[in-house]
Amino acid sequence: MKNSIRACLLFLITLAALMHPALARIYLNCSTRKVTIVSTPTENMRSSGEEVLGFWVDDMAKTITFADGVPLTVGRLDDRWITAAQGDMSYEFDRQSGTLTFAASTTKDGITTLIVGSGQCTPAARQGRSQAIPVQVAAKYEAVIRPANFCSTSPCL
Repeated sequence: MKNSIRACLLFLITLAALMHPALARIYLNCSTRKVTIVSTPTENMRSSGEEVLGFWVDDMAKTITFADGVPLTVGRLDDRWITAAQGDMSYEFDRQSGTLTFAASTTKDGITTLIVGSGQCTPAARQGRSQAIPVQVAAKYEAVIRPANFCSTSPCL
């Protein structure tokens, strides 16, 4: 009887250990609206658009990466909030509401670029055993602004 109880406990402990990593890593898929404003000495230009971001969040390792594996610098990662940055871009994710906000501001050679955005994130469906549960919040932001995408005299929103 003791042997079967020990075997059962060993099985449950092993099962819990195998399942734990899968629960620690999630993928966030975020649908966002992004606005970019470029201010030069002679004019202001704006563009806006929809953007999908994807993030891998690993609560156990306290790491966040974009969907393509590029790591972010974690500021806070707890059961309520995630804050992270990559380059000049900062991200905040409210886990309870599923809201993502992000912003960046840079000035170079008298040209200021401001990027702001927000959206809603949802955990993505399980994508295989090693990938665990996805949570969306990923994408790369290009440092190069394409002037053809901007509205120079009227709002693009």
